[in-house]
Amino acid sequence: MKRLALKRAAGEKTRVDIDVNIGVAFGPKANQFMSYLGFVSRDRLSILINSWDEVSEVDRNMIWEDVLVSFTLLLLSYNAF
Repeated sequence: MKRLALKRAAGEKTRVDIDVNIGVAFGPKANQFMSYLGFVSRDRLSILINSWDEVSEVDRNMIWEDVLVSFTLLLLSYNAF
């Protein structure tokens, strides 16, 4: 997370690949992305919230904007034949 914070402070973004069919990050930066999502969620949301459905629209937008400052999301679709 320290390297990510340094990149963010320098205005750089980390590219993360997302499979839109299943909604999962993959590739070399996927673990870093998922760790960051956990960090932001713990930092911004109450521990008393039981599910994502209980998160307000304002909090969702705040988390989304925070993610977009640090990451560039490349949405990919893989079709299984």
